[in-house]
Amino acid sequence: MRLNRDSSRVFNWRRSLLLAALLLPFTSVNAANEAPGFSSKLSSDQGSNKQVEPERLLLTGKISSVKSQSFMVPKAGNAWRYQIQWMLPEGSIAKPGETVVIFDKSQLANQIEQLEASLLRVTAQEQSQSIDLTSSVLQAKFDLKQKVSELDKSQLDADVPADYIAAKDYAENQFNLMKAKSELSKARQSLKEVLDKQAASKAQLAIDKNRANLELAQALNGLEQLALKAEIKGPLLYSSDPWSQKKYAVGDTVQIGRQIASLPAMEELEVVAWVNEVDVDKIAIGNPVTLRLDSQSDISFSGDIKLIGRQAQKQLAWGSSNWFKVEIRFEPDERVKIIPGMSVLVTAAGQI
Repeated sequence: MRLNRDSSRVFNWRRSLLLAALLLPFTSVNAANEAPGFSSKLSSDQGSNKQVEPERLLLTGKISSVKSQSFMVPKAGNAWRYQIQWMLPEGSIAKPGETVVIFDKSQLANQIEQLEASLLRVTAQEQSQSIDLTSSVLQAKFDLKQKVSELDKSQLDADVPADYIAAKDYAENQFNLMKAKSELSKARQSLKEVLDKQAASKAQLAIDKNRANLELAQALNGLEQLALKAEIKGPLLYSSDPWSQKKYAVGDTVQIGRQIASLPAMEELEVVAWVNEVDVDKIAIGNPVTLRLDSQSDISFSGDIKLIGRQAQKQLAWGSSNWFKVEIRFEPDERVKIIPGMSVLVTAAGQI
């Protein structure tokens, strides 16, 4: 009897457990449709009432000037790169006519010495050949006069009639006359050749001398070009190597044509920033921006986009992406001391 009662209890417990398992999914669905349902609706209502704010773009830029002077490594002499020997300290205000960069001149100075020696050698060669050619011309003229005299003498002998001298002597005189005429023709041809040689040699020596003078003048001019001078007034800003982004310094060897520094004017300042090709469509000319100097980040001032570059450029230190140049005009703030070259954080409201 007790065994049947225990079996009945186990059966009832199993049936209750089975019913609970069958009713659990329906209970979960109802619960999900009651309390969470209200939350979802509230979120939907809040989403419908919330305005979508435009995306904010942060751009990195720097203070620049509309008018500036760039300093490049000049093409001077035969070298393809030069070492920076001296530079005006960065940030120093340069005045027009003041030297700001000097490159090592030792290599070009050695080249000038060689060119000067070459010019002296050409000049000495010119003088030596001139003396030799003048002597050859005088000798050829003397030979010509001698042949003319011999021809005159032979002509006198040949003019003696055959009736007054022996036939053998007459024939010999006629032969001597023909020979004198031939020698005179050869002398005249020799003089012509000597004169032509003299003219050609003088022309070639003149070309060599002019070339030596020109190369020396170019080298001397290159020596002056290795000292770069300011044409406007402004602070000197060092440029950076496009690969390492390290600023150039005294002792660096830089190839010709590479910009090593710039000199922006203090007036007509602007901000030059760069925007990635992915975000360039999110801004437009005239869009307002907020500017903050890295050195005075607690003060902001406003500006607007003046120009967006049409052609993308590679920034080697920033990866393989393309970047567009953005020019921004701004209103100066008396609380902010602005100098060209300062880094600026640009906040722009992107278009939706």
